[in-house]
Amino acid sequence: MGKVIAFSNQKGGSGKTTLSANIAVLWSNSGYKVAVIDADAQKSLTYWIEERKKYYGEGDIGISSYNFDIRNINEELKNIKRKYDFIIIDSPPSITYDTLQIVRASNKVFVPAQPSPLDLMATLPFLELAKKERKNPIIILNRVMARAKLTDAMILRLRYAGAKIARSRLSSKVIFAETFSVGRGVIDISVTSDAAKEIINAGNEILRNL
Repeated sequence: MGKVIAFSNQKGGSGKTTLSANIAVLWSNSGYKVAVIDADAQKSLTYWIEERKKYYGEGDIGISSYNFDIRNINEELKNIKRKYDFIIIDSPPSITYDTLQIVRASNKVFVPAQPSPLDLMATLPFLELAKKERKNPIIILNRVMARAKLTDAMILRLRYAGAKIARSRLSSKVIFAETFSVGRGVIDISVTSDAAKEIINAGNEILRNL
């Protein structure tokens, strides 16, 4: 049975969709059967899938996509988990009934967050929600600037709150946005670039925590 991974945070722009797309590419290119579910009302991941189909062809993108009423998530996932190794959910940027259902249905919840005061304020309540559901969420820092004091301060605050923080992190690189806009992942461009190494590290750490 496939594993369900949710990228969730109530703060928009945290990096949920970027991680969903790039981890899906990484695992698909590694030989796994991967499906993505776009539960975000903005449907950015759906846009990415459509652009990927234009680039590679309808049947050659290596990733399946599903959209359905989250109220039926448990029933829908029963069928999907039989077909795929991993199901990645891009969650809504909010704490709603749908978000709660996604958290409950997931094997593991990963919380992308930028190192900023606003992201910290939004992330802490979501962490409490996930903890109440006994999901032991893991934070993945995104858009990290080198040697930034703000990043260190946020890490200390999160650790004080009892949060688990991934060793892997994504830096602030234009290539993430550039590749996303044309339906590709950074791995598609090069497996040796700094951005690709960040995604590989994140993907491997996620696998170790499933």
